[in-house]
Amino acid sequence: MPAENTGRLLRLKFVGDGFKDGKVPLTIVASKLEALQHVLFHAAATVTKDKLARRGQWFNRHRSVVELIFSQSHHSDLVIEAELPSPGALLADQFDTGLQALDMVFQVSDAVAHNSVQFLDTNLPDRQDRTFFLRALENLCPSTTDEYQVELENCSRTHQKLTFTGQARETLQRYIANTTAPLDISREEARIVGVLTKIHVEVGPPLIAVQPSPNAAEIECYYDATMRDQIANLLAGSLVEVTGWATMTNEGRVKEMNSVLNVETVSMEPLRLSRIGNIRLREPIVFGIEYADGMWIYSNAPLNLWGCGIRREDAVRELSENFEYLWREFALEDDHKLDAKALLIKQRLLALVPPESPGVSHAA
Repeated sequence: MPAENTGRLLRLKFVGDGFKDGKVPLTIVASKLEALQHVLFHAAATVTKDKLARRGQWFNRHRSVVELIFSQSHHSDLVIEAELPSPGALLADQFDTGLQALDMVFQVSDAVAHNSVQFLDTNLPDRQDRTFFLRALENLCPSTTDEYQVELENCSRTHQKLTFTGQARETLQRYIANTTAPLDISREEARIVGVLTKIHVEVGPPLIAVQPSPNAAEIECYYDATMRDQIANLLAGSLVEVTGWATMTNEGRVKEMNSVLNVETVSMEPLRLSRIGNIRLREPIVFGIEYADGMWIYSNAPLNLWGCGIRREDAVRELSENFEYLWREFALEDDHKLDAKALLIKQRLLALVPPESPGVSHAA
């Protein structure tokens, strides 16, 4: 029976302003396909109540039922189709692990999207199962500064289309943080940015070490088993941002990260935004990136546009707010009320935003 008639077919779609002419970098395609596969492995482990350690090649135990098989692809917005293995004649009337795992992926993702904490607590009562699952879903989401989203559809079933965005990533991270808060009140949530100098996976204590600056001491950051997939993909020498529950010094600096909540590789390459907030631009704006005194700073000098924040997503959010301010104060102002520098900024703003762009007014 064809996959589309049994609900075993999945469509993964990449859409967004970040892909000019629909061209998606292979690194993104590969990482999201791998993330989708790991979501299904963790879902299969959950529905079969597999309590064996998820270490090494643990997912081999579930390959036969949820390892995706490439079907076909389409190129407009890039769409990749893949299907679950057939359960086979002997298992046709028994518990179909593949479809049960697929159901769980869609139900849990929908619960996260609608902030249904009760559903998650009821259907994923085991804290480790739940955290494994949610971290795997997090890897399907773009970063908060990425200008694309990932859509997942299950053909010929009742599941609603899932949309994975940077905002969804933030929601997952907040939920994980709230459900892993320490009982020890001497610890607090903190973040550090620095060079990754040490990675322990399957050897020694489960930790990474980060050096915030060339002359600073390394900070050891301990992680639990649910972080192993993310940790294993890190490269020593990379610049990373680590968030977690930490022990602080008397001066308010991180002494040790006792429990890592999230770790991401970050780039200091200029950021190109084709959209700011809800405003689509004629061409991308390029922002320089700095990290100083615990703050991310994104800036574009010709527009006198800045955004700062402890988190990168906060800095981008401030960029949007400041762009709206510039539009109101410069682009919509009468020319005779502006000096030469302000007029130049107005001209640049008007050149960037097409008249039909939603969310802005071109009326003076």
